[in-house]
Amino acid sequence: MKQAFVATALALAAATAFAVPTTLTFDDDQTALISGKPAKGSFLDEFLFEVPFAQSTVSSSLTTSINGAKDIDFTSITVTNGSQTLYSFTQTAFDATGAEQWTLSNAQLTAGTTYHLLLAGTSAVGGTRYTGDLSAVAAVPEPSTWAMALAGLAAVGAIARRRRA
Repeated sequence: MKQAFVATALALAAATAFAVPTTLTFDDDQTALISGKPAKGSFLDEFLFEVPFAQSTVSSSLTTSINGAKDIDFTSITVTNGSQTLYSFTQTAFDATGAEQWTLSNAQLTAGTTYHLLLAGTSAVGGTRYTGDLSAVAAVPEPSTWAMALAGLAAVGAIARRRRA
């Protein structure tokens, strides 16, 4: 009984040792670099980030590196707000060497929220790597938004003109 308790405690301690998320920061070009070197077996890597603009459009690309038998296979890459999945990456390339490329395009995120980038997969052996980046740009309003704003200003102008007359 005592051995089972010690084994369970050690397993939980080992699991939490790998559960510490990495915080991503955006540089002057509004790009955050992502990289990881998971141990052999299943993994779940977590990165935390906040977007630099009040309304941001985020795009990303992640690529695995293949070196002989060293291979990473992602099962999912998602962006969450901590409680629900907001966006999922799609696998856009898989070449003959086994390298994978996953991308995310035009995710609409807002400042003031901590987002979680979750990478799940398996690593054939230790020493495998993945790299990528997360890029943010200020969101541009839709033409319909501009049209509504101009219509509102015209209505306010018409009301003010009527009151003067």
